[in-house]
Amino acid sequence: MANKKRNGRNTRDAKPRGEPFIQMPASFARELMRQATYDPNKSGSKKNHSYPLKYKEDVLSWLQNPSSTTSEKSLRDASNYMYLSSMHYNRLLNYYAGLYTGAYVIAPLGFNQNDISSNFAKQYYRVKKSLELMNIPHIMRFVTLVALRDGAFYGVIVSDNNSSIILKIDPDYCRITAICDNSYLYEVDMTKISRNLEFYPQVFTDMYLKYVETGERWQEVPIDISVCIKADETIPDYSIPPFAGVIPSLYTIANEEALQETASELRNYKMLSGQIPLDEKGNQLIPDDIVKQYYAHIASALDDRVGLALSPFKLESISFENNASVSNLNTLSDAVANFWSTAGTSGLLHGRENDTSGVTQLAIKNDETYVIGIIQQFERVINRHLKTNFSGSQKFKISILPITVFNRGELIKYYKEAASFGVGKSYYAAAVGVPQIDIAGMDYIERNFVPFDNLTPLKNSYTTSGDVGRPQEDLSELGDAGMETRDNDTNANRGGV
Repeated sequence: MANKKRNGRNTRDAKPRGEPFIQMPASFARELMRQATYDPNKSGSKKNHSYPLKYKEDVLSWLQNPSSTTSEKSLRDASNYMYLSSMHYNRLLNYYAGLYTGAYVIAPLGFNQNDISSNFAKQYYRVKKSLELMNIPHIMRFVTLVALRDGAFYGVIVSDNNSSIILKIDPDYCRITAICDNSYLYEVDMTKISRNLEFYPQVFTDMYLKYVETGERWQEVPIDISVCIKADETIPDYSIPPFAGVIPSLYTIANEEALQETASELRNYKMLSGQIPLDEKGNQLIPDDIVKQYYAHIASALDDRVGLALSPFKLESISFENNASVSNLNTLSDAVANFWSTAGTSGLLHGRENDTSGVTQLAIKNDETYVIGIIQQFERVINRHLKTNFSGSQKFKISILPITVFNRGELIKYYKEAASFGVGKSYYAAAVGVPQIDIAGMDYIERNFVPFDNLTPLKNSYTTSGDVGRPQEDLSELGDAGMETRDNDTNANRGGV
């Protein structure tokens, strides 16, 4: 029983030995915000997605008329279909979406040291907490991926004192209508969501009631919660997936895979051919009933992959598999290489070969600049949110650092050197993965609770003697010759005495 006593004590109130007992408030779980997105007991609460397989020519025709609403949706559906069915396309989008780490710093906007308000510290803490609850690195990657896949991201910020989420809105229900503070605003078709208002924030119910009152089915999402990121800002009239131009190449890869699979199957098939003997006048020497009888006996003993043919004529086969001019055309390998070339990114990053390390490094730099526009849009949206949702005379902004998974080591050294001169210490902390909201707390814990002075340092070239040679260069600093030297271990026997 729950209240069973042991040795005169109530076991329900017993504390684990050797461990501090912390009583969490009963309201702890309830304080975390919850936004429903689906009700399994309600029909129609979940949209059925269907992406019918189209032809390569269809995609090309949609690209010829991208401003059409039908073409825009068709290209978006084709992109979603390829994201699910093609790992090449899936990895391409995830590669670009995951390039930037999302490290950021917070700074006062228009700071004047001679005019610091009394609530400066309180406002700074509120901003830090709000951004921490958003989990900037996570939502930035999510928003970037959706924008690359759909052509634009539509969403709303839903938050309270303990949690924050960005709720994605179906792009089929949305359209961009304005630019505010150098970021996009959009409208939602109320007729599309009228049956499922409980899965949207309360403000959408207010928008729906306004639609009922005025008859205007397109209602603009309020600026203080609106999130809209366009993949290509240079095209204001429509939003299509930026990599829609490589989708025809994916159909080519699919066709080559099918042909290769067919060729593999054909190599497993055999054909037995028997010739019925004829006399000088062309008459069969064996009667038809005897031919059929032997044909049936032989056929019954053969596997499904072995065919049988009987004919009075001599049969010959002609094969093109040894013809170099044919076998080298439109092979699967060439189709895959053409896809990465068309996408404008190095195939070596996705399993291709024959690219030199120097070329790959330059390709990565080019890739980093491709999505910087989306990252900057995201930064502007967050800064607009900080302006409109935080009262007070002192405003704050964030700056997303240009740190990617490839240049992180390089920029850490850059920010460390700057911090050594007293410039941008928060930039260095953010680069190594410590956000501003954690700096003071981590410093307090490390000084008071973590016995770093009693720890034994790891053995390395700084704590041991007798090591020969200088430390190895970072891989990013090696050229082709250096990579070859390290791979072959050429310098293994070049140590000093």
